[in-house]
Amino acid sequence: MGSRDKVLIVDDSELDRIALKKMLKDAYEIVEAVDGAGALRILESQKEFDAISAIILDLVMPQMGGFEFLREYRKVDSYRRIPVIVASVERDVKTEKACLALGARDFIGKPYDPQIVRFRVENAVRSSEQQLSRELRYRADYDMLTGIYNKTHFFEATRVLLKRHPEETYAFLRLDIEKFQLVNSFFGSSSGDGLLQYIAKEIRKFAGDTEQIAYGRIEADIFGICMPYRGEETMLELVRYMRMRLGQYQLAFDVVPAIGIYVIRERDLSVDAMYDRANLAAKQCKGNYIENYAFYVDEMREDIVREQQIVNHMRHALDEEEFVLYLQPKYSLQDNRICGAEVLVRWAKPEGGMISPGEFIPIFERNGFITKLDYYVWEKTCKLLAGWIAEGKKPSPVSVNISRVSLYNPRLVEAICGLTDRYHIPRELLELELTESAYTTNPKAIKETMERLQKEGFSILMDDFGSGYSSLNVLKDIAVDVLKIDMKFLSDTDQEGRSQNILASVVRMAKWLNLPVIAEGVERREQVDFLHSVGCEYVQGFYFARPMPVSDYEKLVSEKKDELQEKYQKDEIGRDMLWNATSQMGSVFSGMMEPAVIYEYEKEQNRIDTLRVNNAYYDMFGYGDINSSGGLVMEKQLSDESRKILLGTFEDIAKSKETAACEFLRTSKSGRSIWVHLKLKYVTSVGEKHIIVGTLTDITEQRMMDQELQKYRQVLLAAEKTERTMLVVDDQEVNRGLLKCIFEQQYRILEAENGADAFEVLNRESGKVDIILLDLAMPVMDGMEFLKRKQQDAVLAGIPVIIITADDTTGHQIQMLQLGAEDYIVKPFVPEIAMRRVENVLGAGRLLKRMSVAGGKDKGETDNGGTV
Repeated sequence: MGSRDKVLIVDDSELDRIALKKMLKDAYEIVEAVDGAGALRILESQKEFDAISAIILDLVMPQMGGFEFLREYRKVDSYRRIPVIVASVERDVKTEKACLALGARDFIGKPYDPQIVRFRVENAVRSSEQQLSRELRYRADYDMLTGIYNKTHFFEATRVLLKRHPEETYAFLRLDIEKFQLVNSFFGSSSGDGLLQYIAKEIRKFAGDTEQIAYGRIEADIFGICMPYRGEETMLELVRYMRMRLGQYQLAFDVVPAIGIYVIRERDLSVDAMYDRANLAAKQCKGNYIENYAFYVDEMREDIVREQQIVNHMRHALDEEEFVLYLQPKYSLQDNRICGAEVLVRWAKPEGGMISPGEFIPIFERNGFITKLDYYVWEKTCKLLAGWIAEGKKPSPVSVNISRVSLYNPRLVEAICGLTDRYHIPRELLELELTESAYTTNPKAIKETMERLQKEGFSILMDDFGSGYSSLNVLKDIAVDVLKIDMKFLSDTDQEGRSQNILASVVRMAKWLNLPVIAEGVERREQVDFLHSVGCEYVQGFYFARPMPVSDYEKLVSEKKDELQEKYQKDEIGRDMLWNATSQMGSVFSGMMEPAVIYEYEKEQNRIDTLRVNNAYYDMFGYGDINSSGGLVMEKQLSDESRKILLGTFEDIAKSKETAACEFLRTSKSGRSIWVHLKLKYVTSVGEKHIIVGTLTDITEQRMMDQELQKYRQVLLAAEKTERTMLVVDDQEVNRGLLKCIFEQQYRILEAENGADAFEVLNRESGKVDIILLDLAMPVMDGMEFLKRKQQDAVLAGIPVIIITADDTTGHQIQMLQLGAEDYIVKPFVPEIAMRRVENVLGAGRLLKRMSVAGGKDKGETDNGGTV
């Protein structure tokens, strides 16, 4: 029973349900509901809708009738895949049209005729279920962006490939792109997606038609290839090919691959282990723009062994509480007072010594164990705070880290709130740190989580701010409470003074946004002096205190208890800093890697002034973009439509005082038309003027590509319309004319006055006719005689026939179906019903044809994208 298709019968009449059940029970599993509400509950519960193949729906029912059910049904994508057949006592054209508009697939009349009911249900199931099944199978095996195998299916294809060719030596290759994240940051995610599709296409092209290569997309920009190894030169062929093809990719960015190669000597290894070895090799050539590849050698295996040792002991270590808390104090730079601490974790081995967090944290992040360690640290911290409070102390806030993996936990907010509630901790005492890179990997989800945590009373600290490539976007998109800047930022450049200027600008910008800044990693006196000079408020680092055990921190705090600050103090910035060209604020945008602007908007004057722009802005638009008074030269840059869009967006953000975005067309200084995506964040207002920060992205190529794709779609649609041919056989010219009006937009229409003429047309067209609409009562050769002769012709027998008739009696309909007709249309014609009947018949026919072709293939064969 469980393997059969399910039909859901929705009818308040028990007699009607029993009658339908008797007709269908031999072929289908029956599920029943007495009204629409009950049917929706069945679809919603236990993922039941995945198994429902068709719904037979009565229209008149208590609680929720058929029309109301259809309105709810069409709101859910997964429901709309299930065909609905409406049951009605009388034929009412208006009612049928309304049902079709709400998504109904077909109709059956009451009282029910078993043969017609089974026929209608079978047609509906064929035309929908198989399509869904094929789609699900495709999604399970293929990467939806690139069209090649996904990780799971690629690994399986690799395993099969090695098994089929035991005599052949193979190599497993891992390929990714150096600094791929910059492509998304500089050019937008659509450009990144385009590059990934290009890489997949080139790998497919390199593989050709051979059956000895498997390939797929593993994740992000990482691809895998398993191919025969016939010496190092065979590997270099791929390396050189990909380097050449990526070098030709049309992008203002040096697209360089990094390829790790593992020659498979141990076939009993899992494919995951092979990938790990290729991954280790790839790490060896990262950042090397001369040698883009590296082979795995046994020395690299030591890293795997060490990692496995850590994995083997991690659960036991957590159970035995070998992970201990360390705290590193944070200080106010103004008066050297302790204003809190960051909670860190150390792994203390029972036999003595410590395992460095830099060694075990990355491993835990890869295998997901970091979520358990995170929760362990959070709970230990809450217990620590609760103990201090119970002792009558007034602790300063402490911050805990949230790993990137934990951020994807849908119950993260509930977990943290549950801990603070259980231990009765005021939420302002537990601060939460996340890295900027964690935000940039999935900004929408992280933003939603952070907003929920802030609403619950937690402060959010953005750790390692400035280390990513979308820092300004991060500030604009997520409302963090504190910025943390690592002082390693100062040592990452050979240009003396440049990083100091950028850091100073970031501090000033943070003041402007009313955000406290903590500089971490402070180790030298000159760093302290520099931070003090640029107005940084808080510091953390070895110069002041190293991470220490809890007991040492408690002792330190006790000695300085009169000097504690309870909370970070926010600083204000005057508006004059925006206007003063010599202020440090003026350099904040110069180091940003994307076009950025500070706008001033005045609604009454309908005026947008540009207060500051960065170099990237000038690179995109040229230098003739601002007039002598600082105003945007809108009359030269924008069309009326674009001006209207831009002003409307500024008006919206001035009202909401939050964020806004728009897309518009403008020209550069050189006269080139540029499509721009503008993202805005509201900052403050002075009188009637609003200060707004904006970042801009050039989306011209994306727009042009969209236009070309639209043209291509229109060409395909036009071609599709002319591909299908319909033969209308009726001795009445008026009937042929009516049917032609209904179908001529979708089909090429051929006409015949009787059966004999129809055979002449079919012979002349020779296989081009897709469907026949056939009248029964005609001179020379009527419809019944035509059907009998057609069935005897092996060439013509497969063309579907729909009867057009004025006789709506059940007996007559059954007779036609027995003669080989697929369905019937009743005169006078209702266009919507006629088109739906034809669509159902052709849809079922195409699916059966494709299934028969697919069934003839060897099940071991695969489509392109894997083993080819």
